[in-house]
Amino acid sequence: MAKNYFKSYIWLLETLQTRGRLTLKEIKDLWMRSSINDEEKELANRTFSNHIAAIADIFGISIKCDRSDNTYYIENKDELNGSGIREWMLEALSLNSIINESASLHSRLLFESEPSSHRFLTDIIRAMRDEKMIEVNYQSFNMDSPRDFLLEPFCLKEYKRRWYLFARDHKAKYKEPHSFSLDRIKTLTISDKPFKIPKRFDAESFFSTRYGILHYEDSKPALIKIKVSARQANYFRTLPLHHSQQELETTATTVTIKPTDTTKDYSIFTYYLTPNYDFIHDLLYFGEDVEVLEPKDLRGTISKSINNLNVKYNGNNCKR
Repeated sequence: MAKNYFKSYIWLLETLQTRGRLTLKEIKDLWMRSSINDEEKELANRTFSNHIAAIADIFGISIKCDRSDNTYYIENKDELNGSGIREWMLEALSLNSIINESASLHSRLLFESEPSSHRFLTDIIRAMRDEKMIEVNYQSFNMDSPRDFLLEPFCLKEYKRRWYLFARDHKAKYKEPHSFSLDRIKTLTISDKPFKIPKRFDAESFFSTRYGILHYEDSKPALIKIKVSARQANYFRTLPLHHSQQELETTATTVTIKPTDTTKDYSIFTYYLTPNYDFIHDLLYFGEDVEVLEPKDLRGTISKSINNLNVKYNGNNCKR
């Protein structure tokens, strides 16, 4: 029953978002024609009121009635189009609802497999909400065997199809939270030990100059300038590598995919972040379509990686 109600919440939000203001009669008529109303039951007034209250409680989205024309509308509609956990949750639930309603399309909807880290999300979020420490048995890729940790969960971050918990080891000396990949957690238990997140901690500020997950204690953010070929520039524009990305200039007047245009037409993007392994790896992914212009030491690191690859593939010791 709860699952069916959840579908109803998503349906109501999507209906008001796409169709705009509607009277209760119009909403009821649309509900009778909805594919998720498999029992073809009328939407009762009390059920409708309960849906509105549940949507406000679960999603923080307020549905109001304009008494001048008795139409219902989403009061804080801008929050549906913003970024953050609410939008992610609504999109995930909406997609799940559509897929469940379209069983005949299952073989035509292809997804990449992901590490099974989602099973711990609920408990971690609950511990974060209740400010309780968690006991985890954890083994990172550089550990010979699992270890037990008592962690203070600060925040969660998704990166490249993996979820990461940033938490402070309660028994360690360092105060800054470190990353723990959820797919490497063996067991997790919410303890009864309380903790308090420092007032100075802010998740957005914590990640503002970080790239991905890795962070080096002695590293500092820098202004980075890269040159991107015209055939790749649109990928950077539509999916920025980092929130600090700015397009400084472009010489391209038309979009092309011809290899000869990689040196003729280009765009220059800037970033302000700490250049770690993840960032360098992602730049190398684009091959000859990306060139680091500044800073000099990062350019040297990229050059060294390219030279090492060249030796590996073309060196005298290459086996054929």
